[in-house]
Amino acid sequence: MKDNSVLKVGGTFAILLGIAKFVATVAYFIVPPEQRLDVPGVQLLPSVAKDSTVLFLIFWLEAFAGVVGLGVVPAVSRLVRDKSEGWVRWAGALATVGFAVSAVGYLLTIARLPTIAAVYVKGDASTQAALAAVWKSSPDLLGFWGYGAIGIWILIVSLLLLRGGPLPKTLNTVGVLLAVDALGVPVAQLLKSGSLIAIIAAAGAVLVPVWCIWIGLTLRRSASAA
Repeated sequence: MKDNSVLKVGGTFAILLGIAKFVATVAYFIVPPEQRLDVPGVQLLPSVAKDSTVLFLIFWLEAFAGVVGLGVVPAVSRLVRDKSEGWVRWAGALATVGFAVSAVGYLLTIARLPTIAAVYVKGDASTQAALAAVWKSSPDLLGFWGYGAIGIWILIVSLLLLRGGPLPKTLNTVGVLLAVDALGVPVAQLLKSGSLIAIIAAAGAVLVPVWCIWIGLTLRRSASAA
């Protein structure tokens, strides 16, 4: 009997990924404005020292998403490996690194940011100036890995499936839109555009759960039917 645990586990993780990312995105619009992505350290650090409950909820959810995402990549990639194995393997490797870097980055931030914020508010002017310049802990400051690399993988998988595959064309079209949305994150970070980040986050709040949960349910059905 063929082992379909990759599809079953990947499907379950895809559903969890969609839920975690949706809650994190909703929380992003609840978090104090001075704790959002485009805010400099001189504003963010005092705010974090005062109250960072919602912000750290986002960090934990994103770290969790990075971990479960590692199980989604091989399951989804299996659906298209016979169409272009070279592209699928390359893109899958990018996404795997992307999810791993994202998880590690958020966990590093969870561990370091409270201490940095506490030292900042108690420090003198020179200490504050130094911390404001180097406070970020993530190895993925522009979101290239956590969003860009994963977006490339989703784009390649979705385009291949649009040429014919086991998933509905509507789902694959959502995948293309999600990929474009994810690829916009590094661009918005480079431009330091808070308004563009907000637009991308709003679109992602719809696209991410739809794609992840839909594809997760499809993977689980495929595992049961095989």
